[in-house]
Amino acid sequence: MKVIKEKDLPINEETVCTIGNFDGFHKGHTYILKLVKETADKEGKKSLVITFEPHPKKILSPQNAPCRITSLETKLDLLKDQKIDYVYVINFDKNFAEKSPEEFIRFLTCELKCRKLIVGHDWKFGYRGKGDIKTAKEIGKKYTLEVEVVPPIKIDNERISSTKIREFLKRGDVYNVSKLLGRTYCIKGKIHKGNQIGKKIGFPTINIKPPEDLCLKKGVYSGYVSFNGEVYPAVINYGTRPTVDGKDLFIEAHIIGKSIDITEKQQVKIFFKDFIREEKKFSDINQLKKQIKSDITNAMKVLEVK
Repeated sequence: MKVIKEKDLPINEETVCTIGNFDGFHKGHTYILKLVKETADKEGKKSLVITFEPHPKKILSPQNAPCRITSLETKLDLLKDQKIDYVYVINFDKNFAEKSPEEFIRFLTCELKCRKLIVGHDWKFGYRGKGDIKTAKEIGKKYTLEVEVVPPIKIDNERISSTKIREFLKRGDVYNVSKLLGRTYCIKGKIHKGNQIGKKIGFPTINIKPPEDLCLKKGVYSGYVSFNGEVYPAVINYGTRPTVDGKDLFIEAHIIGKSIDITEKQQVKIFFKDFIREEKKFSDINQLKKQIKSDITNAMKVLEVK
């Protein structure tokens, strides 16, 4: 998979494309991506995903911007797993937001060589979202662009949406989040060196910085850490570590029953299996150690670690 930037445009190969935030990267998204890939292969074209950074509402309506489900890093990793050929990350700003629907379609077809666009039924585009599916089909005739619409994907007769996933994440309900995603909820990031307090009290942790405005409820979770092709059971804390006067948000994972040699800035994935408890400030380090032991026992039960 190649991540292309503005300097790489125009690209020279015809593409089948889709466009969206793909923040949730849920079953509805993976269905569209699979269709894009299959169609591109069938038609002898390249598959292309166009996404945004930051979320458009961060620029257009900051007070209404949704919290984040995944980081850009995690999203790109998931797109790679789908064997997408090209990803174009639009640096979304007010200039881009002011493109008219026709300017936007011209950009897709001339700069990104998109010949077939596959999108959800409620897709909107162009200045103030004035373009819709009908508009895209009408303008598309002028620019040799075919538009294919995918109906909503449902589970138990309910539409899968990023909004629903955000609601579950705010409650710490990663079990139901994973059902909607069709995969275990995870965050990918580079290891950051912490203050080593976990190591000093006998529970060393792998620390990553979460994306800004992460939807996830603060607290302790059972889950897994993955790096270098290996997966390890872990107890995970997302929060500010109030007992040790922490101020910055971190995702910390203690690998259960194994000492791992891992270096700073190495890439890891942290998977969230189930919620154990809310974040809490303890009276002293001994109380914290006692609670961590209990958290590990609970995590081992959920993860069926012996």
